[in-house]
Amino acid sequence: MKNRRWIWFFSLIFCSLVVFTSCSSHLDGIANLKAGAGKQFIVLGDSIAEGYGLAQTEAFPSVLSRQLGVPILNKGVSGDTTAMGLARLQKDVLAQEPWLVIVELGANDFLRRIPIAETEQNLRQIITSIQDKKAIVVLLGINGGPFRGNYYELYQRLAKDTKSYLIPEIFKGILDDTRYRQDDVIHPNAAGQQLLADRIYKELQPLLAKATWPPGLLKYKN
Repeated sequence: MKNRRWIWFFSLIFCSLVVFTSCSSHLDGIANLKAGAGKQFIVLGDSIAEGYGLAQTEAFPSVLSRQLGVPILNKGVSGDTTAMGLARLQKDVLAQEPWLVIVELGANDFLRRIPIAETEQNLRQIITSIQDKKAIVVLLGINGGPFRGNYYELYQRLAKDTKSYLIPEIFKGILDDTRYRQDDVIHPNAAGQQLLADRIYKELQPLLAKATWPPGLLKYKN
């Protein structure tokens, strides 16, 4: 019996080390994690980021800003496709000295039935342009809820190819639950925005802990 307990104990320790090492190795591969360049947290998104139908303080960038204790520039514009986000990228993101950019785009491409290859091309250009500024990209996978099809694979592929940090299926359990969505089905209500911010906050913790913060943001680091 004692031998079995020791075997179980060491197996648990080994598994924990494997998980920790795997997670750490994954983070080490994120582009610009140690660059420490830029000055801003920015969200580049559409109506979800803008907080359609809600007060701006209820939109997930504002909620996340309060949770992290850091200012976040909310560059969410209702109706934006990936092409529209790309068109305003220079003014809204690249010119703002970004350090970490959360990209929340793709839902309107799905709704407008834009070819997925075009969506991928636009997102890839957005991500690489941000990374050229030595900033970290956090990519939100919009698959989940009403947004289905091949979008799961799209975001997985983009994150792997560009070495960006993926938070997948951000709408899962939000837009497919009447408690967390507005009547139009495609926008979170205040409770849904809170849940979305909670999800992003939790997933950001290991990244932020391992990243090199730029001098201008060190006062906000926990």
